[in-house]
Amino acid sequence: MKVLTERELIDEHTLGMLVVDKEFHNDSNLELDILLIKITSQVEVQEKLMHFTIGNKSVEFQVVNEPQISLSLINGQNRRLVDWIMNGTILEESDCFITELRRSIEEFPICNRKYKIAVEFSKLINRYSQGKQLFNNGHYLDAFNSILHSLHHLARISVIEHGIYPEVTVWQQVKQLEPEIYKLYEEMVTGEESIKKRIELILLANNFAITSKTKLGASHLIEVMKGKNEAWSIDGLLNHHELKEYGADLVGLIEYLVQKGIVDIVKVETGVEDVYLRYYFVK
Repeated sequence: MKVLTERELIDEHTLGMLVVDKEFHNDSNLELDILLIKITSQVEVQEKLMHFTIGNKSVEFQVVNEPQISLSLINGQNRRLVDWIMNGTILEESDCFITELRRSIEEFPICNRKYKIAVEFSKLINRYSQGKQLFNNGHYLDAFNSILHSLHHLARISVIEHGIYPEVTVWQQVKQLEPEIYKLYEEMVTGEESIKKRIELILLANNFAITSKTKLGASHLIEVMKGKNEAWSIDGLLNHHELKEYGADLVGLIEYLVQKGIVDIVKVETGVEDVYLRYYFVK
C-alpha cells in the first residue's frame, strides 16, 4: 500500500522542509532517529504524523501549517517545534519562508513579546493560586507540582523581558539572565529543608514576583478591554480573537485583577431577584 508520494512530500502548498537528525543535532527531544517537518500553507492538514523505517533508521514525518506555528510561538505549548524550526537543517523553502521565520523569532517583536508575556502571566497566576490552595489544604506534593509549574512560567517571562524567545532549555537561559530566579528553582528542587518549608519560600517569592510584574503581565489584556467603551462579559472576553491563547487561565487573571482593584465589576439585572450578570471594565 502506497501511503506517501513524492508530490505529497513537496507540493505547491509547501512553504518549507526541515530535517532534524538526532545524532547530528545531538537532539534529546527526538523519539526517533530522524524528524522530517513539512510546513504547509494549507489550513487543513489531513495527515499530521507518519512513522517510517528507512534502512536502519527510524523516521518521523510531520506536517504543520502556519497557524500551528504561530500558535506555538504564543502559547508555548509546543516549544520543541520552535526549537526544531530554529535548529533543523533546511531542505527546501519557498521565498525564504523558514529563513524569515527564524529571523522573526530571533528579533522577537515587541507586540509578540507583550502577548506572550500576558499568556505566561495568566498561567503563572493560576498555577500559583492552585499551589497556594493545595498547600493551605495540606496537599504538599500536589502543591509542590503546581508551584514548580508557576516557577517555569516566571522563568519564561524573565527570558522574554530580555527580548529573547524562551527555549526548551529555559533554565539554562535563566541561569545566565536571571540567576535569582534560577536559585529559587534550585532551592525548590534540591533544597535540604522540608518540602513544606521550600514551598513556603517559593510562595513568598512568587507572590512578590507576581505583584512586581502585574503591570507588565496585564498590559495586553487591559489594552484589549479598553478597546471598547463598555463593560465585557466573561464570554465576550474568552471568545475575543486577541485573547484566545489565554484559554481558561483568562478567568483567573480577571479575578486577580478584580482583587487588585485594576478591573471593576458591573452588575446587570437578569430578571431574577438577587441574580445578576457580572460584567468587567478597566477602572
